[in-house]
Amino acid sequence: MNLYRQRKPQTQENSMIPLINVVFLMLAFFMILGQIERSDAVRLDPPDSLSLEVQGDYSATLLITAQQSLYLNDRPLRREQLAGEIRRILEAAADPQSVRVLVKADATLPATELRLVLARLRTAGLLRVSLATEALGVASPG
Repeated sequence: MNLYRQRKPQTQENSMIPLINVVFLMLAFFMILGQIERSDAVRLDPPDSLSLEVQGDYSATLLITAQQSLYLNDRPLRREQLAGEIRRILEAAADPQSVRVLVKADATLPATELRLVLARLRTAGLLRVSLATEALGVASPG
């Protein structure tokens, strides 16, 4: 009566299988992680543009939906609060001249409404505003 089983000698091939599995799992994980982007609080369809130039960092992002709702840094905001919030951002900045706000407006938003919001930003003291657009032929994420 043999109490211990005899083990087969482990080959080099068998010892590599767990390592290969781990490498493939890590590859899949990082491929998926690399595709994830930060999404906005609301879904917008930005207007089309021929320009492919991407600007740098922004102090804040202002979203304007087709229903004319405002979101500053993904927080809902009433139109009357916009100037005060922008002034707070300007006061908190070390250099108010360098504060940049990215405006993401829905393509179906009337231009007159966009002009009113831009005028409020200007009266709040904001000097640098960029309007986000979508390059022609590029599908929007999400």
